[in-house]
Amino acid sequence: MNRLNNNSLESLEYLKELCEKEIISWPIDFEFYQASKTQLEETLKYWFGNEAWSSSGDSFIQFGKDASGSMFLLWFYPKLKTEPPVVFMDSEGDAYLVSSSITEFVKQMASGFLFFSGSWIEPDSKEKKELDWTLLKKLVNEHFGIKHINPEELTKIAKLNHPSFSDWVKSKI
Repeated sequence: MNRLNNNSLESLEYLKELCEKEIISWPIDFEFYQASKTQLEETLKYWFGNEAWSSSGDSFIQFGKDASGSMFLLWFYPKLKTEPPVVFMDSEGDAYLVSSSITEFVKQMASGFLFFSGSWIEPDSKEKKELDWTLLKKLVNEHFGIKHINPEELTKIAKLNHPSFSDWVKSKI
């Protein structure tokens, strides 16, 4: 069973609150969304084309999606000893390890960069005007007691601390 510690639960609630208050909104292509276990298992069966993804004891909790239906998930794998990492499975069949935890993911979202195709990119001039990036950064920085976040650096740290998610996905397809 997927068990989230208090830190992960609190960070999920905080992310949900930021979305409900529309502090996180377009152009950040993220909607807080929690699928039921049954819905997620059915979606993953379709995404992988089989049920082999669950054969090694891995499991997921979906907490978000983007406009195309791509999924943001917490990944529980058998040797996990820390908080579950955030992974992204897109609607085109690509999969990426994004962050070491939901807390780190919230920090990445407040970095002023957008997640796209496995990377964090700078928003264009129009996108910079569509969201109050300063407010988002201020609130997240105050909440977590941070000053500066490099989202790509957090992804690199996640890759050092967790198995290759894309390799795991390839082994299950």
